Amino acid sequence: MEEDREEGGGENRFVAPNSRLPCARGGPIFLLDLVGPLSSGADFKASVLRELDCLQSDLISSDLDLDLDVDLEVDELKILTEQELFERALQQNLEEDDIRPAAADTLQATEQADVPTRCEQPVVERESSCERSSSRSDEGTSDHSVVTHEDNLHEENVRQKKRKKKGRHFDRETRTTQLEGPYLEKVKQLAELKRKQDEEKLAARLHSFCGTSTCTNSERMRSLKFSTTPAKVKATRPGQSIPIKCPEVILCVEIYHPQKYGTKTQEFLVLGSQMLTDLRDNIYCLTDKVMKAVGKSDPSAYFLIEDTFYNDLRQHSSIDYSRSIIDWLENSQGEASAKWDAILSGALRKKQKELLGDLEASSLPKFKTAHMQKTCFSNVRFRLGNGYLYCHQGNCRHLIVIRDMRLLDPDDAQMQGDYPMLMYQLRTKYRKCSVCRIYHANKMTVDDKWASVNPCYFCLNCYYLLHYNEDNTLLYPHQAFDYIHE
Repeated sequence: MEEDREEGGGENRFVAPNSRLPCARGGPIFLLDLVGPLSSGADFKASVLRELDCLQSDLISSDLDLDLDVDLEVDELKILTEQELFERALQQNLEEDDIRPAAADTLQATEQADVPTRCEQPVVERESSCERSSSRSDEGTSDHSVVTHEDNLHEENVRQKKRKKKGRHFDRETRTTQLEGPYLEKVKQLAELKRKQDEEKLAARLHSFCGTSTCTNSERMRSLKFSTTPAKVKATRPGQSIPIKCPEVILCVEIYHPQKYGTKTQEFLVLGSQMLTDLRDNIYCLTDKVMKAVGKSDPSAYFLIEDTFYNDLRQHSSIDYSRSIIDWLENSQGEASAKWDAILSGALRKKQKELLGDLEASSLPKFKTAHMQKTCFSNVRFRLGNGYLYCHQGNCRHLIVIRDMRLLDPDDAQMQGDYPMLMYQLRTKYRKCSVCRIYHANKMTVDDKWASVNPCYFCLNCYYLLHYNEDNTLLYPHQAFDYIHE
């Protein structure tokens, strides 16, 4: 049976397949069993703006009272490229060289003056020795001494030239070392700074939500598609091109599976100015498809948040689901209070004792109703991390959690039509046909006497081929149901 399972991509109806709407990095901090105080989007925005005003006034007053000359070094925070590092090192050394030329010229002149002095000293000593030797010799050998003296002078001149060349070569190497030393030192320092910045960027990329690997994979997969595949266009929404007025509150809302406890199916970002119906219309549930397929779809629904039922009564055929619950609470107060006390005396009561100590059990709340289509998220009072109820199609109940609340960031999408923004979609599982094992199954049979397994899954071709004659008459009775996905 496990061989027939195939994981399909999540049904993301709102984000284009080849693009992703911008969103600020980061996310809510999840702590188990942590529930925030009772608040609302309007209260949160007012408190944040008040704190910002206080901080701004404190900064202004501190600037007026204190006159501090503080140089903030922000070079280490700036991301530099290799070309910028080289240009900065070159510029710094050129500025230093403007101060050095006078000292360098003086040093070079001193070295050049010392070389001829060292070279002339042997010549003088040689001439003095020649004079002493000439005074001791006789007149017959004077011509030979003159020739010898001229040869010696010629050799000394050659030696002087060689020594001058060696002096120029030594000066060239010294000058090169003096010029290259500071450059190399600066380049090494800036290269070390660049290496540290690369390490910090790599470490920060591990915590980002949109890594480079995902974008690379999408680019690779894009080349495998056929050129004849039609382009998918995202459906337009009301307010698609209307910018959001700042400051605006963004809430992170999680939707959980109605039967699998703790399994999150969807996660949305919604604006505080949006109505509850905007979220309700974007929640995907298989029950809606099944009820619509059999022609029994019910447009009624409600959110139960704290002590308020927010009913969806936009259609004339909608039913107020909360009416029967409130009537039961009013007519059966004793039974309702006993069940309420039983709920509070269970695991929830134990956790409250561990966290907050002994507290008196709260009485049964007084429930009230409101219209979902007339209520925006900023006016809803809730607790961050607390579980609430979404009910639709009669008795299909989902747990919903408002996980995070923050202000709109410049990195977020700035158009109203981009919200509610789908941030997470559970991957749906599809079964293949048990006969051909090629196509997705569309039919499921129960107690089928010719089927190899029970229940058995068929694609449309295999199902009609094995269960109907050529004249579309049924071969044998059996139970068949439409199959969508797991």
